[in-house]
Amino acid sequence: MADAQSKYVRKLSGEEALKRYILVVKDSLKVFPKPGKTFTLKIGDKRIDTEVSLIEVWNQGTSRPGTEYHIDLAKHPEVFRPHFGQKVIITHVRDSLFELTF
Repeated sequence: MADAQSKYVRKLSGEEALKRYILVVKDSLKVFPKPGKTFTLKIGDKRIDTEVSLIEVWNQGTSRPGTEYHIDLAKHPEVFRPHFGQKVIITHVRDSLFELTF
């Protein structure tokens, strides 16, 4: 995991906004704990426990699934109501605490 104050910045796709997740590109995995390891994400004044999940995805024309990494926030609509093209910033504050800002 990277040092404190590491940031991940992303503009959300339509699918991410609709399904309420944040895609983590492979090159930026170093900002977060290893996939499957729980961390705390602060959104406004709320704190939720979440993780980076490994998701298998099938692309047209391939015989094997590819992988994507998601932070799934679908269970938290009261604090995460994204829209297409919204810029999200996840900052590593300390230890296993991260902060999400819009």
